[in-house]
Amino acid sequence: MTLSFAERVAQLDTMEKAPTRLDLKLLANLGPESVYIFWEQWQRFSLDRRRHIMRLLAELAEEQIQLDYRPVFRACLADQDAQIRVLAIEGLWEDDHEQMMDRLIQMLHDPAGEVRAAALLSLARFAYRAEIGDLSLSAGQRLHDVLVEAATDPDQPFEVRRRAIEALGYFAESSAAQELVDRAYNTDDIYMRESAVLAMGRSMQRQWFPYILRELQSPSPSLRYEAARAVGEIGEDGRELLPALLPLVDDEDTEIALAAIWALGQVGGADARRILQRIARSRDEVRAQVAQDALAELDLDTL
Repeated sequence: MTLSFAERVAQLDTMEKAPTRLDLKLLANLGPESVYIFWEQWQRFSLDRRRHIMRLLAELAEEQIQLDYRPVFRACLADQDAQIRVLAIEGLWEDDHEQMMDRLIQMLHDPAGEVRAAALLSLARFAYRAEIGDLSLSAGQRLHDVLVEAATDPDQPFEVRRRAIEALGYFAESSAAQELVDRAYNTDDIYMRESAVLAMGRSMQRQWFPYILRELQSPSPSLRYEAARAVGEIGEDGRELLPALLPLVDDEDTEIALAAIWALGQVGGADARRILQRIARSRDEVRAQVAQDALAELDLDTL
């Protein structure tokens, strides 16, 4: 006897062992009617099973792009569990439709602070699209205003406000956005300062170069990391920062070193290529691989 789609979905909850990746192919590429059936069944699943399935789907969404789980993730934005709503947001990282942006904006009113923070992390990609002219002017302005509101709302959790600052970095021509970045950098909280340095790199504005230069030499590992990433975000225009960036490729903190190596590939130039070639011959396999990837990107840019 052939099981209906509803029965097969229900089995994902009732099967004795947790569903595998193979089992979850059932949920790929669903049309509207199938999503409706899925949602009816899903709401009866145990919390643990729902979380397990969502974690697996998030992994599958990155590994097997031919399988489209976005309809399921969109449905799960309405799940009762905050952790599942966060996973659903993360699973929609490829959804660049303006409707998705507006849905994420709505989620800034979610009762759970961690969901609002996840929505802001996801909205950063739309801020980037607005800055490069890939969003309508009205959508870009709508997003800008929402981000400013989130960054300045004292009732929002700290994590929400700092993620809003990070996204605002992309609005390089907005004095309001850049003033908020400046204010964030001048706080005493190191996490907010990290977000400000990240935003400075995203803005690619020369006014921030002295601040990035300072943090490349910071005693704080987290600030050195963000400063290295910021140089990479700036790209070729950040070549004057190379003398301060170069020592970080040998930083004892591997994450900082990898960020600096990646940044060299973004900045380019003869000095960057020479250093990358040295690192690519290193016995440190991880650093060597990142250097090889950076060199490959440099070679692509010269084609």
